[in-house]
Amino acid sequence: MTVVRDECVSAGKCVASLPGYFVFDDEELSTIAPDGARPDDETLLRVARACPSGAIHLFANGNEIDL
Repeated sequence: MTVVRDECVSAGKCVASLPGYFVFDDEELSTIAPDGARPDDETLLRVARACPSGAIHLFANGNEIDL
């Protein structure tokens, strides 16, 4: 999984949904907390689909998942 900084619009839905995993950086863009506990796949999929800008990209076996 990645968060593409150039696509992030700082809506904060991911941070609000998973505050221990997603955080805002110094530029108020979403990023993955280095020590955050990884949520289950279903939750990640739900949060990625809710991202208004589509900045969250999920991968399985090296291939991007179509959200």
